[in-house]
Amino acid sequence: MKSDLEKIFKKTPNSIFFEDIKNQKKISFKEFFERSKRIANFLIDKENLRKGDKVIIRINHSVIFYEFLIACAIIGIVVCPISTSITSKRFREIKNLIKPKLLIFSEKEIFFSARDMLPNTYSQTNYNQDFLIIFSSGTTSGRPKGITHTLGNILESAQNFSILSKFTKNDVFHAFWPQHHMTGIFNLFFVPLVTSSKIILSDEFKIFLLRKLFAEANKFNVTKLYLSPTMCSMAINFRKDLLKNFKFKKNISIISTASILYPSTFLKFKKIFKKNILKCYGVTELGGSLTIDLKPNIKGDFCVGKFSKNTKIFCKGTKKSPGKIYINSKFFMSNLINSRIRKNKLYDTGDIGYLNKGKLFVLGRTGDNVKKNGEFVSLSEIENLVIDIDGIKNAMAVPYKDEIYGFKIKLFVEIQDKQSKLDIKNKLQNSFNLSLSKNEEPDQVIFKNKILKTSTGKNIKFLYQ
Repeated sequence: MKSDLEKIFKKTPNSIFFEDIKNQKKISFKEFFERSKRIANFLIDKENLRKGDKVIIRINHSVIFYEFLIACAIIGIVVCPISTSITSKRFREIKNLIKPKLLIFSEKEIFFSARDMLPNTYSQTNYNQDFLIIFSSGTTSGRPKGITHTLGNILESAQNFSILSKFTKNDVFHAFWPQHHMTGIFNLFFVPLVTSSKIILSDEFKIFLLRKLFAEANKFNVTKLYLSPTMCSMAINFRKDLLKNFKFKKNISIISTASILYPSTFLKFKKIFKKNILKCYGVTELGGSLTIDLKPNIKGDFCVGKFSKNTKIFCKGTKKSPGKIYINSKFFMSNLINSRIRKNKLYDTGDIGYLNKGKLFVLGRTGDNVKKNGEFVSLSEIENLVIDIDGIKNAMAVPYKDEIYGFKIKLFVEIQDKQSKLDIKNKLQNSFNLSLSKNEEPDQVIFKNKILKTSTGKNIKFLYQ
């Protein structure tokens, strides 16, 4: 096994691993691992957990969540983190699917054993055993899928991405993403761990905390700041009030993940905040982030960058006619709960795009490229066009079947406060006249007070189809 968990923590034992802003506490790599071992002993002695048992954890944003994660890794417990805002229906579905032996609903339910030495039967960590279950957000089908990875998979994938991204032990990561999300676990915990980097732990992301989180990035010398495209759009929308006169420090690199960053958002963000956004692309089923664009096109495009030799990407698409993206990755999931898994085959990502000069371009989901009246229409291009219009906060193009045209398109629009619907309609039509053919124009425009999103800002399309 290339990645020995204990050796990773022993590389820089006295360096600060976590700086917990809320509790004003700093934790070294050595202290973190010792605390995790004591939690592991508590789980063995008091909760009577054994290798292979499953645990659901739903607690507030905290360092102890990550310590619990490593405790489970040490003794071979399979851990399933879920959102604190999960619905009772979805919770029951997940609980019935994985049948956990233990449920953790509060940090106060996690204790530290006085004993720091593990029993002999747990002295060797099994890297090939299932370790982590991440349930999909359900943005496309609404059906929960439990994507399962071994500890070895997660560690090796994290090493692979950190090398690809050229991260170093001098980097500082800002952790405010939900801890049940792959970004919160993979990009903001395991990647800094294998790189021996520092993590600044803050409150979980909320819109009203945007300036606070950005200010913390400056204050605590963060070098790697992950933002979803929605977070970037929010920053643009709040430039005149919440983020008025805000400037990022020069040493901060901003990385976009979780969904497509439209070129219009990239260019607006750059103009306002004087920062190029680096884009990365990942698939939870394939172990996290797989590509990164370290030298983005200053004019903006859909490029998500290069990939390592451990990843093989196949796509027959072109810029004019994007095709399905298939990936063969060394870090393929070990199991898939509530759905079928096909190993030893190319994984259909459900995304469409094309390859050019060793770089991957992702234009959207498979359903985002529909045939209307015999011609292909890109829903992503429509959304990119609409989001660029002043006064529009969010937009989502949704296809629906039509017997005559094959597909028609509904455009859902969320406008900013104090904006006139009539003015926005006129702006939309002017934009359509300039940039779209009549066939490409949406057939309906529907105004919504709020377009429903996941916790990381993805529009939940299936709810509107």
